[in-house]
Amino acid sequence: MNVHDLKTDHEAFQNTVSGNKCFEIRKNDRYFNVGDILILRETSFTGMEMNHYKQPLEYTKSYAVVMVTNILHGPVYGLMDHWVIMSIEVKSVELVKNNDAVDKTK
Repeated sequence: MNVHDLKTDHEAFQNTVSGNKCFEIRKNDRYFNVGDILILRETSFTGMEMNHYKQPLEYTKSYAVVMVTNILHGPVYGLMDHWVIMSIEVKSVELVKNNDAVDKTK
């Protein structure tokens, strides 16, 4: 089991912690495995804002700890080679609003 610290856009983060999104699509440059732990750290700006509009990489203080429960490796079903879709299970969530932490441990 490995632990991976990953940037996560606000919308994807909110959908994960609310239970509406139970997967991660990522380039498999970290050699993800079933049982790995992902620490999804919410960013202040989207990847597009950082890449195209030169916004800085800033994190909110919110994060989710999830476990990988299944992996689909590309190339298959339109998923490119060296990319994966990982089924995830949320283990704990730390939401921070105005510097006040709210623990939403599952």
